[in-house]
Amino acid sequence: MKKVLFSLAALALVAVACKKPNDGPTKPDEKPVNIEIVSPDDLEVADLDYENQGKSFDFEWESDATDADWSIVFSLDESLSNPKEIAVGKATSKKLTHADLDNILNDLGVKQYNAADLYWTIKATIKSKENLCDDVRSMALSRFLSPFIDSRENHSYRVCKVSDPLSGDYFIWLADNLRETKYSDGTPIEGELSVQFFTPTEAIGQEWVDIFGGYYTWIAAVRNVNDAVDGKKVQGVCPTGWHMPTKGEFDFLINNCTAANTPAKDLKDKKLWADGAVGDNTIGFNMAGAGYIWEGNKDILEAKSFTAFWMSTIPVEGDVIPWNPPASEFYHQAYSYSTVAAESGMALYVYDRSRNYSVRCVLDK
Repeated sequence: MKKVLFSLAALALVAVACKKPNDGPTKPDEKPVNIEIVSPDDLEVADLDYENQGKSFDFEWESDATDADWSIVFSLDESLSNPKEIAVGKATSKKLTHADLDNILNDLGVKQYNAADLYWTIKATIKSKENLCDDVRSMALSRFLSPFIDSRENHSYRVCKVSDPLSGDYFIWLADNLRETKYSDGTPIEGELSVQFFTPTEAIGQEWVDIFGGYYTWIAAVRNVNDAVDGKKVQGVCPTGWHMPTKGEFDFLINNCTAANTPAKDLKDKKLWADGAVGDNTIGFNMAGAGYIWEGNKDILEAKSFTAFWMSTIPVEGDVIPWNPPASEFYHQAYSYSTVAAESGMALYVYDRSRNYSVRCVLDK
């Protein structure tokens, strides 16, 4: 239970909240209000559920005041500065849905998909005099994982959250393969900066493009090769506010699947693979068997049986890489993670930058 002192100037209070007996005499209309918060409990933790926005928290309190107008005060810090106030009226309870709380976080300046500690308490107003309870509670909330709309071509992408249950650290990923044809500044991806798409036919239509996305060369994906070589964060082909994943971020993704030795099983979509493939899609990553394109050829190879993702990280001499590729080839290679339909693991390897692989993006922090 958190106890804090409040500044009258900062909160514009006329009377001291939950006033104590030794605070001195009061006038009849300044009688302190006794407020006891019942629920929610302090230190609640929740990921706000976009798929079920009507889920709710019951805010409830008790008081000896019978003529108060009540409100719930929210803030991003324990001193309740820059608060957001929700009017309740005469009742001593209020249901706030996940949608309500997501809107409150937005109004308080928490960016889309981010998490925050939300502090709150109860305020009583009687004859224009405000009484703020000194029982300040908190909720650790993560905002909705609503679909991300890329303004470049108005494509919609699903989103997922990958968390470390021990440290509490997390990353937000696009949960569909990117399918953009220009960079965020409007420059087309063309020429040496190649992106390819499957050409729809009667047998396989536009749905293939929508599900399996574009196939990018590494140079097209990172765009600024020098920044990638220097190990800097690279936006590349990703939307503004997002970036190409690093090897470290891919490792975080894989290590925080339910079983570190079978991550592909957790990441694979249940349907978008050849018959016999096993996928649980436990974190909503929606990994599809997109296949790949070989060095400019427009044919999609190993569709529904293989997939690979580029990352911004490049190999350097001394890296420990399975199959021991020659370091003399690193100057035209980059890291990728891949898997096949029959396997439950993710394979780390380096491939030629001219291959066309899938791209996912990670939200900037």
